[in-house]
Amino acid sequence: IDLYRRASVVYCQTALPVGTMQTLKLNGIRMWQSYERALHRRPVPTQMATSAVLWGAGDVLAQRVAEGKASKDIDKRRVGLTSVFGLSFMGPVGHYWYLGLDAMAHKYFAAGSSRLIATKVIVDSLILGPLYVIAFYAFGSAVIDRSGWQGFKHKIDKDFISTYLAELVIWPAFQTFNFVKVPVQHQLLAVNFMTLVDASFLSWARNQENWVSTVTKALSPK
Repeated sequence: IDLYRRASVVYCQTALPVGTMQTLKLNGIRMWQSYERALHRRPVPTQMATSAVLWGAGDVLAQRVAEGKASKDIDKRRVGLTSVFGLSFMGPVGHYWYLGLDAMAHKYFAAGSSRLIATKVIVDSLILGPLYVIAFYAFGSAVIDRSGWQGFKHKIDKDFISTYLAELVIWPAFQTFNFVKVPVQHQLLAVNFMTLVDASFLSWARNQENWVSTVTKALSPK
C-alpha cells in the first residue's frame, strides 16, 4: 500500500504541472472547509444533501457497471428517486442514529475502549443494518417500480436474508474503522462514501428477480 501511495504521488507530480496540483489542493481544502461550515450551521440538511448526491451516484454506477447500460440509456427517473431515498431516509435517520449511538455507548463504556467500539458495531449491524435494507426495498416497491405491497413482500421473501448477509460481509469491518478513526459528526459522510458501492449493489439487487440466482448463473461454467 505504501509503495502504491508513493507511485501515485510520483505519477501526479510528473503528470500534472505544479501549479495545477496546488490549485487542485487549494480547491479541495476550500470545498472541505465549506462542507464543515455547512455541517456546523445546518447539520441535518447538509447530511441530507450529501446522502442524496451519493445515493444517486451509486445508482448511476449500478446502471453503468452492473447492468451495462450506456450513458444515454440511464434511467434518470430511477436515479432521481434513489437520490430521494438518500435525502429522505439515510440523511436524517443516519444523522440522528450515529449521534444517538455514540451517546448511548459512552454512557456505559470508556471512550475509545474496545467494548465501546464493539457495542457500536454490533448494535449498528443488528438494528440499522436490516432496517436500511428493508427501508430501501419498501421505498423501491412503493415509489420506484410501484409494485406495491405484493412486490415488497415478494422481494423480502426472496432477497432479504441473502442481501442482509451480504451486507454483513462488508459493513461491520468498515464500521469498526469508521467508529475508531472518524469523528462522530463525519461518520455518516464516511458511510455515504462507502454507500457509493453499497447503493450500487442494492440498486442492482432490487432490480433482479433473485440476485443470488443471477450471480450464480453468471459464475457457473458455460
